[in-house]
Amino acid sequence: MDRATLQAHRSLWVQEPAEKRHTGELFRLSADERLLFEDLRHDRIGERIRLEQERISYGWLRQDLDGV
Repeated sequence: MDRATLQAHRSLWVQEPAEKRHTGELFRLSADERLLFEDLRHDRIGERIRLEQERISYGWLRQDLDGV
């Protein structure tokens, strides 16, 4: 996920349960995705922010895919 998508869907954020939080490393992220992951993991944007991918609007996906 990219930062623009996360920010555009702020109203859909939930707080991730502490016991379900991923604390390991992720190896297949782009540099920008890694920076966002680190910000989320260290609560720099907010406390335990989570945005489920299925909550992202179809219109947002179409717009982003059309730009590819």
